[in-house]
Amino acid sequence: MSSNTCALPLRESKAWAPRRALAPETSRSEAGVFAVRSNGSAGCYGGWDLVFAAPTEPWVTVRVVAQPDGLERGLDSLRAALFWNEDTAYSTMRWEPVLAVGETAAGVVFEGRAPVPPGARSLVVRLLLCWSACGSVTWCEATAQGGPAPAPRRWRLAAGAGPLPDGPRTLATNTDAFLGFCREAAAQQADLLCLPEVMLSTGLPSDPEALVAQAISIPGAETEPFQAFCREHRMVLCFSAWERQAELVHNTAFLIDRDGNVAGKYRKVHLASPLEPWWGVTPGHDFPVYEVEGARLGMNICMDSSVEESVRVPAMLGAEILCLPIMGDHRAVTGWTGGPSDWDVDRWRAIQQVRAMDNQVWMVISVNGGPGTCIVSPAGVVVDMLQGRRRVVLADADLAEPPRSWLWATFRNTTPWVRRTPAYGPLLEAGRA
Repeated sequence: MSSNTCALPLRESKAWAPRRALAPETSRSEAGVFAVRSNGSAGCYGGWDLVFAAPTEPWVTVRVVAQPDGLERGLDSLRAALFWNEDTAYSTMRWEPVLAVGETAAGVVFEGRAPVPPGARSLVVRLLLCWSACGSVTWCEATAQGGPAPAPRRWRLAAGAGPLPDGPRTLATNTDAFLGFCREAAAQQADLLCLPEVMLSTGLPSDPEALVAQAISIPGAETEPFQAFCREHRMVLCFSAWERQAELVHNTAFLIDRDGNVAGKYRKVHLASPLEPWWGVTPGHDFPVYEVEGARLGMNICMDSSVEESVRVPAMLGAEILCLPIMGDHRAVTGWTGGPSDWDVDRWRAIQQVRAMDNQVWMVISVNGGPGTCIVSPAGVVVDMLQGRRRVVLADADLAEPPRSWLWATFRNTTPWVRRTPAYGPLLEAGRA
């Protein structure tokens, strides 16, 4: 235990169920070991309430180990949560999910953290077996510790886009133009800047042979000016480019860290169809998440925005910020009858607000033409969006302060708490078809 945390004494442990017909069998074979066995009902739901003294520190961390055996749906049949003052009134409760975070030789580790509310008298950790007609779970090694509030993790996020200077377009002129966006963001103390999709090829031909000629190595000579800029200005940068790898061409987004190193790559999974695949572009096949300067970053590119799993997967892998270089969105239009249609800013905002809110990520979006370039918070708020002659949007984020629902829980943790993975089999089956 670190010197700035304080273990809380366990005051009481008691069996709990919402009603007798659903109550599992509970027992304690030894101190600190809490067993729960199904009563044979498909609605079996219950377990143990562990009541701890309230901490005097501003935050609490809860940890407990589960040893499941023979449950119908594995971890889907387990839940843990913390709440305060033994208050289960729906209008006044303050709670936080306690989620499975890993596995050790002792079992599945569940952890949760929460601020201590004013006037807290006790902390309750509820350990449950849920909706399984068979099997059991043993909960053990339950601890609660008071400690300091998490340190702020402040990032100034930026996205840049807009028309480029008049004149012929070449890789060199595009590089100079987009370094101008970098300078604007750096002058406003941006920590992270997202720039457009395949921006080095702006204004150049788009066909199978042209893409091969434009494709670059990442890192390589073409990325070095941007790497040098990030080193000098201590800024993180994301944009996408045609990347060449032997005979393959990918549409690849990448992160350059403050030291000028390429800290991660993402190869576009959902190609803009039918053109990109018919141009011979090869997709990526996963959504990696990278830790850069203490933040967890994921990336999407353009058509990925049309597929909800593109954000859901990196969010489930822990992404806090998602960079999205994008040319446009075929859903954000005024007409759905075929053929050209005007851009609909309200649809565009709604699409990105839902993506950010459902997945609890900061969306940092750069639209090649400019309009629509924006930053959306995990609360679904469009914090800044390009208007008029501006070329860079900004938002100040504290990654240590995720949005909370009206029952005070973080929405980021509530969604995985309610998620029922075994029920989503059709999604997986469709992927195998």
